Amino acid sequence: MKSRSARPSENLLEELQAALSHGTVVRRVEALRRVTDLFVGNAVDYSDEHIRVFDDVFQCLIEQIETSARTLLADRLAPIAAAPPKIIRTLALDEVIEVAGPVLSKSERLDEATLIEIARTRGQAHLKAISLRRVLSAALTDVLVTRGNEDVVQSTVGNPGAQLSEDSLSDLVTRAERDDDLATCIGLRPDLPRHHYLKLVAKASLSVRRKLEAAHPELA
Repeated sequence: MKSRSARPSENLLEELQAALSHGTVVRRVEALRRVTDLFVGNAVDYSDEHIRVFDDVFQCLIEQIETSARTLLADRLAPIAAAPPKIIRTLALDEVIEVAGPVLSKSERLDEATLIEIARTRGQAHLKAISLRRVLSAALTDVLVTRGNEDVVQSTVGNPGAQLSEDSLSDLVTRAERDDDLATCIGLRPDLPRHHYLKLVAKASLSVRRKLEAAHPELA
């Protein structure tokens, strides 16, 4: 570690051993809080090896703790680019959306395969959280558009960081024929190809058509 502040104290390590071996749930939660404080406070100073150690510790500590403690851990680790990857995956796969949500929407540690797995298997709340990510690949948006409900689809389409494949755009434009809100959402995307724009305008209501023509005068 690069700084003395990044070195766990002997007292904390002793408490951690006690919490894992014969501690109560309350002691586990307190140990988890202290380990989280230690990691978050010095995350930039840790090497890959140290992060792996924290990863193993987090995995052990979250066993048999209540949802509120897992939620707090997810909230604190989600924004950290160097967060331990195994615990991030564990939190993302949590069935409780309050736990999984912050990680699904913010964590840069989640790999594409895990995100697609969750998008294919979890419910609409998890899909909505994924749709809020800063960047969404075309492969991921394909799943969100296919499985998502109206709220998820509009959130995905309205995300400027979402890449939409040709297949997804074709499907969305067809669905938008009977959904003015979706038509507007698609039509306002700055990267909408001209042929999809023309098809959208041809089927849109008058009010939607006016909005789209105002947003894309160069395509009208």
